[in-house]
Amino acid sequence: MGPAVSRSWFVVSSAGAALLATYACSNEDILQGDGFMPDGRLPTEPPTVRPEGGASCDGGDASCDAGVVHPDATAPPTGPSVTEAPNTCQTARAFGTISGDTGGATATTTGNCSEWVSVRATEDSNSGIGHPMKVKITLTPMGTDFDLYVYYDPVKDQPSCTFPWVSSATPGNGPESASLTWGEGNVANGSDDSRTIDMLVLRPGGCDAGTWSILVEGNK
Repeated sequence: MGPAVSRSWFVVSSAGAALLATYACSNEDILQGDGFMPDGRLPTEPPTVRPEGGASCDGGDASCDAGVVHPDATAPPTGPSVTEAPNTCQTARAFGTISGDTGGATATTTGNCSEWVSVRATEDSNSGIGHPMKVKITLTPMGTDFDLYVYYDPVKDQPSCTFPWVSSATPGNGPESASLTWGEGNVANGSDDSRTIDMLVLRPGGCDAGTWSILVEGNK
């Protein structure tokens, strides 16, 4: 944007007097006001990271407006040494439904080698007091190393398969865990915060006799 210039014109008042009005405008005819710098330029701010990672916000994405970011996630590794899952995020094996804001329901499943699985976390509290949605996921490898990658959209009830929201990939065959919190604060928001949570259990090496189990706990 170029430097600001002054432009003047006459305005006729209700009393019929001609008044000289002067406004500072940019070369693009934008009125200079509180939202602009003294030289007519718009101020710049650092971009916000989209939940799907990578690109900066353009102001039209609700999840960008919420200022959400990936707090603790790395992309799953690829390459000849990694055993890819036979299914995809879109075709993840569903293994249960839990409440994310009431009770203490759990869902469990087991498997061997890499696989996409999913659970549905539902909002069940009808109180006017806000109850955040909370889910804890624990992956327990048995005999070999498996890593956990969790995918969901905390802002919209839609698939989010491009980049994990959180991951746990500790070397060795110890447990991996992840916790999610989204939805309401202290006051109910009047919307349904139910979400489908997709999980990639990934074997970073070649598959062998090892197996794994996943425990998903709601409202925890």
